[in-house]
Formats: sequence, C-alpha cells, structure tokens
Amino acid sequence: MKKKILSIIMMVLSLFVFIGCNTVINDTNTTVEQTSIDPTTELPVTESPTEEPTEMPTTEKFTEEPTVAPTEAPTTEEITEVPTTEEPTTEEPSTEEPTAVPTEEPTEQPTTEEITSQEPAVLESIVIIEQDRFYEIDETFNYDALTVKAIYDDGSEVIVDNNDLSIRGFSTSVTGERNAYIIYNRLPVEYNYIVLEDYAFEIDNEYYEDAINLRGNTLKITLNTIIRENFIPLLYGDAPSILEESDADPNNFNHVLLLYPGEYGASVPNGYQSSIGGYYWNREHVWPQSRLGMNVSYDNDFPSIATDVHNLKPADGEENAFRSNHYFDNITTDNTYEPNDNVKGDIARILFYMATMYLELSFNDLPNSQSNEKTMGMISVLLEWNQLDPVDEFEMNRNEVIFSYQGNRNPFIDYPEFAELIWGDLAE
Repeated sequence: MKKKILSIIMMVLSLFVFIGCNTVINDTNTTVEQTSIDPTTELPVTESPTEEPTEMPTTEKFTEEPTVAPTEAPTTEEITEVPTTEEPTTEEPSTEEPTAVPTEEPTEQPTTEEITSQEPAVLESIVIIEQDRFYEIDETFNYDALTVKAIYDDGSEVIVDNNDLSIRGFSTSVTGERNAYIIYNRLPVEYNYIVLEDYAFEIDNEYYEDAINLRGNTLKITLNTIIRENFIPLLYGDAPSILEESDADPNNFNHVLLLYPGEYGASVPNGYQSSIGGYYWNREHVWPQSRLGMNVSYDNDFPSIATDVHNLKPADGEENAFRSNHYFDNITTDNTYEPNDNVKGDIARILFYMATMYLELSFNDLPNSQSNEKTMGMISVLLEWNQLDPVDEFEMNRNEVIFSYQGNRNPFIDYPEFAELIWGDLAE
C-alpha cells in the first residue's frame, strides 16, 4: 500500500511539475512577474506544504532547471535596467550643456540691444562747424564750404552729409548782414552771412568783425574803436627790449634789422644806445615826434602818443638824424626822404596805423607843412608803397610781438586793403 500511495503522489507531483514547466516555457515573463509577486504576498503565511517543495529539489535535480530560468530572467531585466540608469547619466551632461550655453547668450544679447538702441537716438541739435560767410551780389550758396555736425541725445556726434542738408531764406540780392537757416532732418540752425559791397573784401579775423563792409571815415572810426579797446600804454623805456624781439634778424636773433641802415648795414647786434652812432642803434619815430603835437613827451616816466611801440623802429642814429621829420617821398630833398624799397610798405602801414589810432593826426601831400601841424605825407605816395611792397613774414611777426605787449594790432598789416577804403579811391 505504501508503495502505491507513494507512486500516486509521485505521479501527481510529476504531473504538476510538467504542467508548471509548460506554463513557465510558454509565458516566461508572466511567470517571472507572478513568482516575483507571489513570494512577497505569501511570506507571512505559514503552511506545512512549504516543506515539501524543499524536499523536491533533493529528489529531482531536473526540477531545479526550470527554476533557473526564472532566476536568469531577472538578470536580463537587470541588464535592461542598466542602460536605463546609464541613459540619465548621459542625459545629465546633455542637460547641463544647454543650460550653460543659454546663460552666456543672454549676457551677449544686451550688448547687441545696446547697439541697436544707439541707432535710433534722438537728434537734439545741429551745429555749423565751417561756413563761407562772405558772398558777392547774386552769388549762389556754397555747400562745399559748409560743415554741419549733428548732436544726439545719447551724446554721439556725426558730421552730416551735405547732400542731406537744405537751406531756407538765403539771398544775395541785397548787400549787408543777412541770415538764413540750414535744415537737417527738419531741425534748423541759424546761418549768418554777409553780402559784400562791390568795394569790400572778406575779413575772417573776428578782431575786425565790426569793420566789414565799411569804408571812409566810418571805417576809420570803427578801427579806432577796435584797436583802442584793449590797448596797454607802455613807457618809452620798454621799447628797446620789445624792439629787440619784434625786429630781430630772422637769420641771427642776436641782431636787429634797421629801418634806416648805416655804414654797418641793416643787421646790427643787440645793444641799444641813443647817444652813440654807427655800430649801435636808436629808436626812430616813424611818424616824427615833432609832428605828434606840442609838448608831447617821450620820457620814461609817463606813456604818451610818442611811446606807442607800433610807431617805433630800430634805426641807425646818423641816418635817423638825416631823415629828421621830413615827409616820405620817392625822392630825397630838403623836405622829403626816400627809404629803401624793401621797407617802403612797412613805413606806409605804420603811418596808416598812427592816423587811425590817434584821430588828431592826418595826411596831406604838402611837404612844406609846418612840423607842428600833426600832419604827415605824402599820402598818394604812401598808398602806392602799400601795394608795391606787400606785407611779409617779418612784418607779420612784428605785429604779433607788439600785440602781445601792447594789446592792440596794426590793422593795415592784417588787412592792407583798409588803406584804400579810407584814403584811396574807394573811400566815400
């Protein structure tokens, strides 16, 4: 009996194992999942049949092979899980890289935005930098001489293309001071210009701004006002050191050039001495002191008309005495004196200055005039000399040096044309 019962039990178990193996082979994944879930749920349950399966593996080793299959299944799952764990690791650097890139891009974007924000800056004003201020009758506007600068609210400045400019109110049909408007991008700026009289000339020096378009006595009085405005009276004793600078020989700064040369030539060493002739030089009044008025002093105590440095020149003492107080002319006589050709224009422009600076002085063509009449000449000859011996660099430098000490200029060195407008054919 026992053998029969044991054989029946073995048959049942083998049948059960056979059915279980088939199910494991047919649906491996489901059995793996069921076996993974069932043990967890059945762990707390204590049953006696649990001892029988422990004895089964001991009786038959073949039953362990199908159990190996489910144990190998999780190894395949672990293999499949490894790439899943590796994928996030590969994704983490990829997610970090894009986060780093956009953080740099926004820092660069503001710079581009700033650049674009400058382009549409608002135009605040326009300024005329260069211009042609002088025009003749019926002359057209000169765009080539015009330079305009545009100023924006962001502080930027741009030179405007003249093709983008327009002008309104410009006319040269009438002489005198005029005004018009230069326009850029609907923004105007006032443009002042002068239409010259047919006798007038351009004056670019602001020092003589008020003298433009004038002539005759009106011009003379206006120039008088200009050169007296910042005039600094000097003492007669100041002249020697100033003349050593203003009349220095350009080829030897230790020498001065003489207006009237003596036996030692036109260039002599520095070293003023009024009482010694020959090698030394003295101060010459180009407009003679005796023709400056009665009781005019040129001592070293008080400045006067006789101490104006524009009227003083280094000269040889003996030649200066020979010239005396005679008028200037193209011939030397008992009443006239002719200097060297290279200084004739210089002399004429000094005399023009004196007659403008001191309105009590005047010109004529009468060399026999008394010395106390405050007159000088010959005016017709002086106007010729003004043209025949034009202004040179030596004369311009002299004007600058005296201006630095005395505070006023000789207008007839800056603009010799003034002489014709006051005493010449162009005067009223």
